[in-house]
Amino acid sequence: MKKSLTAILFSLLLFPISLMTGCGGEEKISHKPAQNKIDLSNAKDGVYTVESSLDEKLGKSILTLTIKDKKISAAEFAGYDLFGNVKGEDYGSLTGKDSADYKKAQVAVKAIKIYPAQLVETQDLSKVDAISGASISYGQFVETTKRAVEEASK
Repeated sequence: MKKSLTAILFSLLLFPISLMTGCGGEEKISHKPAQNKIDLSNAKDGVYTVESSLDEKLGKSILTLTIKDKKISAAEFAGYDLFGNVKGEDYGSLTGKDSADYKKAQVAVKAIKIYPAQLVETQDLSKVDAISGASISYGQFVETTKRAVEEASK
């Protein structure tokens, strides 16, 4: 009985620790559902630039989408902090480049480059992989892509 009680208490103590370790620095990729499908059948050739909604803590993003012959021929995506600075090599470095904050911020910087490349390659927003640690950037990418395609289809 005493061993069982000890095992239960030990498990209860470890449970919160196991939850915290799952949230740390490694980036994980997940596929998003088909709700992120885009329809290019009515899209007109052109270059469409769309700004995302502002995240009150992390800033905004801007997408420039080039459509030619009902296909996305190019996509450029940039993230901006609250001061209007591009999220780049120094993003998140206020606490030092060895800090956990910097490493997490750099996951978002990397994702900002990956998302548009995947979109051009797959031609399918639902096949753009979300990267954990960059979920706000992913949300802004989805938002701006949908709005750019809507704009192109008017």
